[in-house]
Amino acid sequence: MMGARRTRMPVLAAVVLVSVMLAGCAPTTDLSKDAASSLQASVRLIAGQAASRDFAAALASLDSLQSQLDGDIAAGLVSRDRGARIQAAIDLVRADLGPRATPTPSPTPSPSPTKDKGPGGDKGPGKDRGPGKDG
Repeated sequence: MMGARRTRMPVLAAVVLVSVMLAGCAPTTDLSKDAASSLQASVRLIAGQAASRDFAAALASLDSLQSQLDGDIAAGLVSRDRGARIQAAIDLVRADLGPRATPTPSPTPSPSPTKDKGPGGDKGPGKDRGPGKDG
């Protein structure tokens, strides 16, 4: 049950981000309609990637969302206050996705034990006589 819970956490964090951003769908002065639409499309993409457990892709999309948000704030399409709330949601998602995006190293297989064939190697009994020896 714990594994299923951990799997759902990135999705839940992405849903929180969606919720924060969708709260501004109505035309307001702190978030332009175009910026809201564009940001929401990015969030849907990230949520889908997290749901399908493609955490590396979700993080890459989150980086794009971050750039998009920074640009929208600089252009005045998102107010500083609204941008801070969205940023907090992005940070939450990043913290949740980050450890999952790093592949867990697989254990290095230990060398399989080999039979010690001794100084004669593969030679069986009586086969270690050199040439010219009669046995």
